Amino acid sequence: MGEPLNKNSRMECTKHGLQKPAFICSHLQHGVNLGFIEANDNPDPEFPFREAWCHECDTVLMAEGEWNDISEGYAQIMAICEGCLNEIQVRNEHQAHNK
Repeated sequence: MGEPLNKNSRMECTKHGLQKPAFICSHLQHGVNLGFIEANDNPDPEFPFREAWCHECDTVLMAEGEWNDISEGYAQIMAICEGCLNEIQVRNEHQAHNK
């Protein structure tokens, strides 16, 4: 993606092809049943990308009260494609029988 992101930005995924970028905490990338919290506030029309993090990152975020150096350092946010995000969401959402 080398250039600054804008609403038309796309990234090439070897599995899903050309997709919109999305952002996750690094724990979700290979995690299973870690929880899946997705930002649901009104997206910025100039930055309309999905963002998600695990329950542990949410605990750190709540303790800090905002995204800052500590919470962002813990999360280690990374870019992935929306197709990968959808797969990660299914794998990490806690199902009713896991609660």
